[in-house]
Amino acid sequence: VGSEMCIRDRIQGFIVEKGSKGLKTSKIENKYSIRMVINADIEMTDVFVPLKNRLENALDFASGANNILKHSRIYIAWLATGCAAGAIEAALKYTSERKQFGKTINSFQIIQEKLQRAVANVQSMISMCHRVSLLYQQGQASMGQIALTKAYCTRVGREVCQIAREVVGGNGILIENHVIKQMIDMEGVHTYEGTYEINSLVAAREITGKSAFK
Repeated sequence: VGSEMCIRDRIQGFIVEKGSKGLKTSKIENKYSIRMVINADIEMTDVFVPLKNRLENALDFASGANNILKHSRIYIAWLATGCAAGAIEAALKYTSERKQFGKTINSFQIIQEKLQRAVANVQSMISMCHRVSLLYQQGQASMGQIALTKAYCTRVGREVCQIAREVVGGNGILIENHVIKQMIDMEGVHTYEGTYEINSLVAAREITGKSAFK
């Protein structure tokens, strides 16, 4: 009885089977960001889940949800990097073709400064993602390192997408020039798998040894 009570007090994982009585799911409509992903609202009212559906290896937060967060936050950091790289690639193509005053707009100083800043940001994002991915494969990546990477890549990725939209000018809001789609998707990525603020505090907790939240 004692061991059973101990298990009950822990955060555990269960599989709730589709079709269970009291389970209701509904697709979230009218999304503007990350539209390729189908999100749903999940409602559970007096749903019975048998003990056999318990995930036996997920004994607490550390052995359960924490491992999922590590993997998914690395994935989101890479996703932010991909959005940023795609946005600046589209912007570079546009500025190489668009002409003003008899020459392509990528010949102008301010456009060049913005392009190089965005490319430098993407390169730093790739480097951070690659490093933390190698550490994760080796079983050495901490949650703080992963959270720092996720927070950095989504913050800097937003800046890259904004730069891409800026250099394309008024045509940057047109779908066919791609940059606005990347910019909108980045807004969803920024708060995906933990907001920027939460990931920042998780990283800072590891840096300082002090937790600013409970």
